[in-house]
Amino acid sequence: MIDVMAEAQPEGFERLLRGAIDVHVHGRPDLSAGLPNRGDDVAVARLAQAYGMSGWVLKSHLWATMDRARAVERALGFTVHGSITLNPPVGGLEPSVVELAAAHGARVVFLPTWGNAADVERDGYIAMLLRRISPSFAEYQGRTALTLLDPAGALSGRARAVIDACHALGLALATGHASLAESRAVAAYCATVGQRLLVTHPLHYSTDPAELREFAEMGAFLEFANAPLVHPDGHLTVRDVHEALSAVGAEHAILSTDVFSRWVPPEPECLRMFVEQLAYLGWTDEQIAMMVSTNPRTFLGVPA
Repeated sequence: MIDVMAEAQPEGFERLLRGAIDVHVHGRPDLSAGLPNRGDDVAVARLAQAYGMSGWVLKSHLWATMDRARAVERALGFTVHGSITLNPPVGGLEPSVVELAAAHGARVVFLPTWGNAADVERDGYIAMLLRRISPSFAEYQGRTALTLLDPAGALSGRARAVIDACHALGLALATGHASLAESRAVAAYCATVGQRLLVTHPLHYSTDPAELREFAEMGAFLEFANAPLVHPDGHLTVRDVHEALSAVGAEHAILSTDVFSRWVPPEPECLRMFVEQLAYLGWTDEQIAMMVSTNPRTFLGVPA
């Protein structure tokens, strides 16, 4: 099947993805076995190999992914980095959870996603899906919602402790579904301690070039994912991403997929579509390689 799919692609289809690492891949299942979002983990990783990719980060909104990552990697020899998302089911903003995840092989720590109070306020997509699965979820989410800021608007002590743990252990950190103010506070603190940071979903909260450049100036990478561009309710287009990239520069950007639905192709094809469209809009091969290969490696702290 993979050979047939490759044969159906344009000549040199894999050219822009050679050595790519997708830092935002959701496995199957993530939220529920009843919500299939793509093919089997191993099958999609095998497809990624056929597309010339080098690896990805396996993410879940509910559970740690280190065991699954290890199983896929052993099955194929394809690099899969495990991660943990600090939502309420794993304990929230707990440095001990970060330390235990690192001991189990985690490479990336995501700050709360649906567990963030900002995501509750905006009625995020993942929470909507979880309410369909769990009749009691709305009450649970409201009761356990987390914020990264203290009452004075400064980064909370718990958030600082988590960042300190990531830095001490050499882990990569991503902002999850943090608000703009929270992400700004996290980026400022990470800059002071030298912590590698990815600001996830920045266009969910701002398209202001000055605000986006502020993160880049603090040394953070900004993630631009394909998922909002292919969702029926999405409000962004690839030209929005093009404009944001023009504001921050390829040297500060990482391209990922984060696709989460059965109506889209598997991640390797989604990433191929994404980079081909950006190439059409004028981004060079070298700039695309920086955003899908060089910068992800720098963020993850793995060799070039």
